[in-house]
Parts: sequence; C-alpha cells; structure tokens
Amino acid sequence: MLEERYEKLSRIEDYWAEVGFEPWRGLGLTGVYRRVTFRKGALLGEVARYYADDYIIWEHEGERSVERILREWKGLPEVMAHRVLLLGDETWPKHLQKSFRWGFRGWVEIYSLRLGDNPHKRFADLAYWTLMGLDFASKISGGGTGLEVVPATGGEAGSLR
Repeated sequence: MLEERYEKLSRIEDYWAEVGFEPWRGLGLTGVYRRVTFRKGALLGEVARYYADDYIIWEHEGERSVERILREWKGLPEVMAHRVLLLGDETWPKHLQKSFRWGFRGWVEIYSLRLGDNPHKRFADLAYWTLMGLDFASKISGGGTGLEVVPATGGEAGSLR
C-alpha cells in the first residue's frame, strides 16, 4: 500500500543519500535503508564492532507484511539490530520484536507509524528523517501537502500540523 502522502518519499533520492540512506526493496517492501556502525574502543584501539540496519518503508501490505517480516527476516553476521519503520494509517502503542538465536544473532524490531503521531522513542530518529523528507519533497515540488512540519524540542521527532 503506497499511500499518496508517502509516495513523495520515493522521489527524493538526493535527500536520502545526504542523510545516509539508500533505496531498498525486499520481501514485497519498498523504502530506504542505512547501516550504522558501532565501535567499542580502548587504549589499544578498537576492540569490538557491530552494525545496526535501519529501514523506512512506505510501500507495504500492512499486517501481511508484518507477518512476512516476522516469518522470513534473517539475521546477518555482525548486524545486531534491524529496525523497520512501516509508514501507514495507524501508530502502534508498542513495537514488535523477534530475536535470532536467543538474541546472539541479533533481532528485528518492527513499528508502524502514522506521521503526525508521536513515535515510540526507539524509532524517533527514523520518524524525524521521514518528516524532514516529506518537508523537503514538498518544497522541491513547489506544492504543499497541507501539512506543516513543526520541529520538536527535547529529542522528539516533531509533528505535522
């Protein structure tokens, strides 16, 4: 389900590249993806490194996509967390999580968000980049969405008016 209000996100490749995301498709989902590197250092240098993959998905099939992610998503070597933000018509009160091999091979977290609602704190950064992407898309297209992006204070994701 590619909603009209989220469809603009697929046309701003320059914006996504600037904020560290790249186009992504898989499991019947379409959106953008980024890999974040976490390094643990000590006096002797780096002692550990692992990754977290983030996905912002605007084209999906709702509950069917959630079931498919939970059933088919696989852990990757050295990737501890996979966060999947599904943009849609509802905001879940909690996120879903599935671990791979009792968490030793990482986990996938799934959250559904209707933009304009307050996101779960674990997905606030992804919601922020999405809101800014919609704002950018509206400005470059010359048209408005009827929504105004309002920056938030205190590390929240912001909101729409």
